[in-house]
Order: sequence, then C-alpha cells, then structure tokens
Amino acid sequence: MSAPTTTAESPHEATAADRLLVLSVSSRPGFHTTVRTALADAGAGPGHRADADDWPDLYQDTARRAHRFLARTLEGDETTVVTAGTLPEAATALRAAATGATTATLTLLLVDAQAAGLSTDPLADTMDAALADFAAALPDEISADLSAYTVHVYDELDRSPARLGRSYALKQLPEEPWLLAADVICAFADQTQFRHIAQVIRAESAPRRALAQWLHSFLTARAGDTWGLHYYTGSIVTGLIGELERTAEQSGNPVLRGPSEHALACGAMARWQLDEAPFLIVVTNGMVDEFKGTLANLRETHARGFIVCADPDPGGWFPFQGTVHQGEDSRAVFRARGLPTFHLDDPGRLTEDLAAAQKAYDTGEGPVVLLAGASVLNTPATGAELAPPAAPTVRAQVTDSALEPVLRLVNEEPARLLWQCGRLDEEERALTHALARTAGIALADSLTRPGTVSRYHDGAHLPEYLGTLGMMGCSARVHAFLHHEERLRARGEQALFMLKSRITELSTPFTPRALERQLRIVQITHTPEHIAPFTDHPVVADARGFLRALRDGLAVDPEVLAARRAAIEATHDSASDVLHRLPLRPMSPNYFFHQLGDLLTDLITRHDYTYTGLYDVGRGGISAVRNLPRTGPGFSGWYGRALMGDALQAVPAVALTRDDNVLAFVGDGASALVPDIVPTLVQQAVQYGRRPRGNVSVFRLIDGGHSVIRTYRETRTAVAADRQTQVLHLLQPEGTHDYGPLTVSHRHLTGVPHDELRERLLRRGTVDLYSVELAHNNEGDGMSPAGALGWQRDELAELAFTVARTTRRKAGRTAR
Repeated sequence: MSAPTTTAESPHEATAADRLLVLSVSSRPGFHTTVRTALADAGAGPGHRADADDWPDLYQDTARRAHRFLARTLEGDETTVVTAGTLPEAATALRAAATGATTATLTLLLVDAQAAGLSTDPLADTMDAALADFAAALPDEISADLSAYTVHVYDELDRSPARLGRSYALKQLPEEPWLLAADVICAFADQTQFRHIAQVIRAESAPRRALAQWLHSFLTARAGDTWGLHYYTGSIVTGLIGELERTAEQSGNPVLRGPSEHALACGAMARWQLDEAPFLIVVTNGMVDEFKGTLANLRETHARGFIVCADPDPGGWFPFQGTVHQGEDSRAVFRARGLPTFHLDDPGRLTEDLAAAQKAYDTGEGPVVLLAGASVLNTPATGAELAPPAAPTVRAQVTDSALEPVLRLVNEEPARLLWQCGRLDEEERALTHALARTAGIALADSLTRPGTVSRYHDGAHLPEYLGTLGMMGCSARVHAFLHHEERLRARGEQALFMLKSRITELSTPFTPRALERQLRIVQITHTPEHIAPFTDHPVVADARGFLRALRDGLAVDPEVLAARRAAIEATHDSASDVLHRLPLRPMSPNYFFHQLGDLLTDLITRHDYTYTGLYDVGRGGISAVRNLPRTGPGFSGWYGRALMGDALQAVPAVALTRDDNVLAFVGDGASALVPDIVPTLVQQAVQYGRRPRGNVSVFRLIDGGHSVIRTYRETRTAVAADRQTQVLHLLQPEGTHDYGPLTVSHRHLTGVPHDELRERLLRRGTVDLYSVELAHNNEGDGMSPAGALGWQRDELAELAFTVARTTRRKAGRTAR
C-alpha cells in the first residue's frame, strides 16, 4: 500500500493499480487534514513524519499495527483521499479521482455531519436520504458498498433521547485530532480486512432464496397486497428476512414489526380478525415458545398464514437454540395445538414439502408452521417457485330440512328473537341488518367479537342492536330483553340464534342447565364439529348462503313483527347503577366509561367519527365493550384463551394498517405483562414511513390491581383484597414528544374533560397515551350474573330480597 497521493482538487496521473478511494466530506479543512494524516501514517508508517511524536504513544501504536497489516495486504494498490464539502458535490470529485484506474473502489466514506449540513437525529434523520441520493449519483466506474463498515459519520450524540441502530457507523466527533485520526486508521484497516472476507462470502451466497420466493409468490397469489410480513430478526434468518422485506415493500405489502415474537402473533391475529389479512411471521432459532397461547388463538380463529421458525440443520449434538433434536421436539408443541407443521430439513425435498404446506394452508384450519433448517433457508431459487392457484372454496350449502324449521320460527312464531353474531363480512353484515329490520330481530355482539354488529353503522343508528351478550359484560338491555323479573322468559317465548359461533362458555351468561332446558337455540356454523350438544336447530352451512336463503323465504306475520318490535323498544339503554353519575376521585370505571361513552356518541353523530376498538383482558376491557358505542368490528384479547396483553401488543399492526382511528383499553395488570409498544410505533414511522392515518389513543386503566380476580374473590369467595391481586404501577410524567414525523403525548386523566378529549381524539396521525386513575369496585358492568340483583338497579326485583334473606340466614347459622 502506498501513502495517499492525491486529492480531488489535484488529479493525479493515471495508473493501472487498483485504486482505493477514501472520501472525506466536511466544510472544515481540519477534518480533511486529519483524515489525510491518518491514512498517510497507516500507509507509510508512523515514523515518516517529522512531527510524528506530537501525538501520544497510543496513536503511534495504532498506526504501527495497521501499517503492519496494510503494507502486505494492499501491496501495489493505491489509496486516494478525495475531499468534498457536501455529499452532492462528492460524486463529481470521485469521478475525477478515478480517472485512468483499472478498478476504483470507494472503500471508506467519512462524513463530518454538522459541517456537511446533515442531521443524524434518528427521529429527523437526513443522512439516510442523502446517502441514497449519493449512491444513485455515483459513476458506474466506481464500485461502492455503503454499509456500517464503509460509512462513518461523526456528529454530536446528545441531540436526541432516542437511540437506533443505523445503516452507517455513527460516532461522536472527537475534540482531539489524534483520536479522530486513530479512529480513521481503525476504520480503514477494518474495512480492508472485511472487504476481502465479504467478497468471498458474497461469491458463495445465493442472490435469491427459494423459500423467500415461494412464500412471497404464494401469499401474493392468494391475497395480493393485503398480507403482511411480521418478523423478529436473528442471525440464521437475517438473509431470508432481508429478501422478504425487499420483495414485500416492492409489492406494497405492509412490513410490521413488534417488540417481541409474541407481539407479532398478536398483530397478525388482530389483522386477520378485522380484515382477513393473511400473514407471514419469521423468527429465528429456539423462539417457537415465544408466541405463547396466541398460537392456539390463531388456530381457533382459522387465521391463514405461515409461521417460519428457523432451526439448526439435523444431526448436531444438542445444537444451540435447537428445538428438533435428540433432546426435544418442538413439533409436538405445534401438534398439541392442532397446527399443521412441516420440518424443512432437506433441500432436495423442498418442492414436495412446500406442496404439502400449500394444501394445509388452503384448508383454512389455521396457520401453517415451517421449521426450516439453515440449508433450506439458503437454498437458491431456481425460478420454479411460483405456487399454483388455490382450489375453489367449497361452501356448505343450507339444506331445506335445516332451513324449514328456522323459517317457520322467524315467520310465524310470536317469539322474541335475539341473534348473537360472530365475524361478518360486508355482505353478511348488510343481510343481517336487513333481516333484523324486516323480521324484528334483536342483535347482540360478544365480549370475544365486539362490534360485529354495533350501535352505529355507516353513521346511522341501528335500533335493533341491544348490546353485548356474554358471561361477563352482558348489557343491561340484553338482560332485560331475555328476562322477566330477573328470571329467563319461558322457553316458548324466545329463541337465541348463534350466528357463526361455537357457543363457547364465554359467549353467554347462562348455566349449562339453562342452555339445555330453558332456551331454544339455533346455531349456524359451517363446521359440523362445532355444533353444541344443547343446540335445538343446528344449521351446518355457510353463513352467507344461510342469510340469503332466509331473506328469500322471509314472510313475517305482521302481528308477530309488531310484537317483536315492541319488545325491542321496551328495553332501554341504562347503566342501571348510581356510580356512573357520581364524580368521585379516583373515578369509578362506571363513571369514566359513561362519560367517555357520551363523548364518543357526540363524535359519532356530529363529526362522522369512526374507530377500531382494541379491548384487553381485564375489568377495563369489559367495561369498554359494555358501555362504549361502537362503529364497527374491534379486536378483543378475551378471544380464545383470554391472554392479558394481547390487545395492547396488537395496537401497532392495527394502527398502521387501518384508515380510521384506534382506541385501545388496557388495565395496569395487562400492560405490566408485555413490552412497551411506543418504540415500535416510532420506529415504523421513522424507518418505514408508516404513520397512523387516524388518531391512536391508548387508555391505561390504573387501579393498582387485577380487578377481575379481585371481584371474583370478593363476591364469590368472600375473600378481602390482599397482595395476590395487587399490581404496582409507576405513573410516568405527562409530556408531549415529537419523534420525527410522529407526535406522542402522555396525559393523566383524573376526570373526563370533554372539550380537551374531543380535540385530541380528532387529531389524526398522532399517538395519545392516557393514564386513567380509577378506583376498584364490584358494581355493575355485567361483571357477574349476580350483578343483576344489585341494590343500585333501576328496578329491584323481589328475587334480590329473597337472595339477601337466604344469605343472612346461612351466615347466622355459620356464626352459631
């Protein structure tokens, strides 16, 4: 290696040597001088300058060691320092410096950011865009691989509270010139060594991967640009993720991150339930258990997608982070959860394995798991990875024998009808609304599927919607519709339709005896195995076909219709407690949600406000589902296994892929279980250009405990509150921060300031966090069936006195 010979200001005579270009960008001459000195000392040795002893021994030792390596490694090559004031000026200077060279490589780019007019603030970064423009302007005769090895940026580091890994090396600009020179020497020697290694690696690596190409083409064939890529990086999957990320962005598919592998599954599940958007989740070795019980929920909701988990190639002796080897077999975990799983361990069998995975995906029974070894992950593409089209879906058709008793019930019997609706697509929802209006059918959603039908639809009020039916959170209006004097109405007086439902225990507040003997139940599902043993009229059919057939056969007796409508109108919305009107401090959940419900009603009816609700597991989620008016489907963490924190973890994926506003309700217990989502939202906004289109408001409901469990202990087992149900929450200070293009605020709520909240809920593209201080109580909000007999009810049934007297007598006998 020769010492640096020229700068762009003084072009040199052409040679046939391999020319290594070092670009120094700054408006400060001293920066360029230090760079030239450093490379001269590394090339010619630290003793070639008369003033070499001016800098400390540590610098001399650094230069000496680098020279020892570079003199032999770069023998015969020529290093040229090129200077420029700004990056836009640099391409021209490089072209002049490369004139006459057989090959010219930009081996190092050194940028004095402030002096070059560039920002390295991770939330307002101009460096990445400037580097992209610079790369595009480079002449063809200069090769460059801009990376953290080749691009070193010097700046002040205390300008932003955020820290983020970069595509370049970011360093604080040293005050001492010798320290900057030593760092330049290290960077140049590191890059020289890395460049040779990287050339060998690149020569041996596949430019495109068969698995990446197949997954992208398959999901695109099935779902266009709606499917999302969710990933958490790891060493063995970094190449697969990089290729999938590039192809996904090129085809317009969202790339969605999360603070943990579990968060990826939560986001994928929420998007499937809300939009039927398939997913591709990629994680590294040993992470199969990090999806937690959400794996079972994904299967239960029949979500379509792939989960790719890397695994070491077979044959290793207890491999690091291995999950399929002589000591364990993670495939058993997936089989136990009913998930089709394929162990991709042989590149020669990859085509056959992927064909089987395609069939499993197309059955629609839940996500397909691919455990892929390293050799399979890196198998090169051949161009034959395009997936065949899906076979046409065969839908179960409603039969005349199943439809006839249902038609007779709907058209002729003077019975109250309540439909609890599972997930509905747009046509099914429209059909349901039309049938409800024409036949006098009352409608309800559930704690697990909130908003499938709702009080408002397309801005219009839906009078047939009564509220929520469920084990918890049952609306007072729904309860009143089905009961008389706090007892279920006679079996012949009403019928309960369960549309697209398995009738899980959480779906109703009724005992098994009541379901079997006191209620008439019509169940519509396309899965025969989901027909409940207590169903009176099972209809195994596609819901859309059933609704169309019912519409075509509808001929409701006018007297029957009038009676049904009167029954619906006789019920009325009521919190049915006193607490919701008392402005105590801390607020009761009853008061907070009643006030927020009034505000949302005003926004919906006067400002065309719409939102997607996310409801976490806890008292707060129940109260939100029960009390707040909805404008469409939401996502509930109560679905399936009722996993605390799932709804909160789903916020980024939902907020970044929907057009309307997002409201999330999560208790302090759930929020303590999972990572913070704010860094993910900021990172997506800064790095991926995905900023929420609407307002994102996350209400953290803080009462210092696990409220549902505490209510159970206090009302069912007569155990007072104790440490078991306590949650310590450290209240963070209020404030507003601009993170690049995203504004995030945190506000404490000890009341419900309507005017301020109205303004904030209408601020699009922002994230608002609220710490809502609440007091625990066991009153109202459908927390348990016994709540219907509480003393605060609008009408106090005689049964309440009977129960109270019986309880007193039992207590007296126990005391004696």
